[in-house]
Amino acid sequence: MKKKNNALLWRILRKSHSYIGLSSGLVLLMLALTGITLNHTETLKLDSHFVQNKHLLDWYGIVAPKPKRVFKTPTHYLSQLNNQLFLNEKLILNLPDLLQGAIETKNFIAVAFTDSILLVSLEGEVIEQIERPNLTQIGINNLQHIFIKQSEVFYRSDDALLTWTTTDTKKIQWSKIEQLPVAIENSIRQQYRSRIIPLERIFLDLHSGRFFGNIGVIIVDICGVLLILLVLSGLSLWLKYNFKK
Repeated sequence: MKKKNNALLWRILRKSHSYIGLSSGLVLLMLALTGITLNHTETLKLDSHFVQNKHLLDWYGIVAPKPKRVFKTPTHYLSQLNNQLFLNEKLILNLPDLLQGAIETKNFIAVAFTDSILLVSLEGEVIEQIERPNLTQIGINNLQHIFIKQSEVFYRSDDALLTWTTTDTKKIQWSKIEQLPVAIENSIRQQYRSRIIPLERIFLDLHSGRFFGNIGVIIVDICGVLLILLVLSGLSLWLKYNFKK
């Protein structure tokens, strides 16, 4: 009778070992693959590559803000999304100052911020940044002279912002806030979203189960317990086999 009970117990253990392996196999495979990948984060540059997929970004609830300020030159739109400055759909740079306006000459674009003026090529390359504190407006006239309002005083530059002289405000086309076209706005907001979540975060969340919320964490925890049982049952069967031999 005792032998029969022992035999039944070992049969149950063998079946349990198989069922545990099958039921937790996919999750354990995912844990192994994500663990190996995370082990090579620096080589794969997971911390410097970002999630681009729209559906993944939606899954994480990443929402881009509306543009803070938008200004239009004859051929370009300048917009600020948080601290990011865009020329049409191209990201130029990150700058914390508030965008105050933009004007375009034959050779460059002058972008005014609260404390500086940024010179940008017509192709969107940054040329130079010039400090001008307390700046609130920028404009241009028919002669391509550039005007700014700084600390309630108006200044004019006739030599590409090299020198400034005080001036009056006649016949100046001041840069005004505009509405950004929907297509450009959608593009820059998607670009903004696609620079938030590094790939490393995705692999970490998959590895821990957090990618699927609380349920995912519970499933990974259960699979961790099953893995312990799998090891113990496998060890028991191995020891029994070796003792028999």
